Amino acid sequence: MTDDHLLSFVTDASSQFLSVHADLRGIEYLIEKLQQLRLHLLENDCPHTHLFASDTAESELTTTKLRDQPDEENIVYHVKLYGWNEEWARRHGLKA
Repeated sequence: MTDDHLLSFVTDASSQFLSVHADLRGIEYLIEKLQQLRLHLLENDCPHTHLFASDTAESELTTTKLRDQPDEENIVYHVKLYGWNEEWARRHGLKA
């Protein structure tokens, strides 16, 4: 992304709790990425995509978290989004 946006993923110490922080541009970007996965799935393809945080203006993820929330400890620097059709979800043991 080249414009200012907010899209951060933060976990607690156990990684069992996830917070997502986003402004309108961040939500629109995430929807765009999910829509791309959806279009591939409609063609029965099993796509994936990545979201990365970095120090560049091209970074998809931001590295912000709430300072006063003890459950927000670990910033996620890499998110991999998978799209699975029924066959491959079962084959990989993701669905019964």
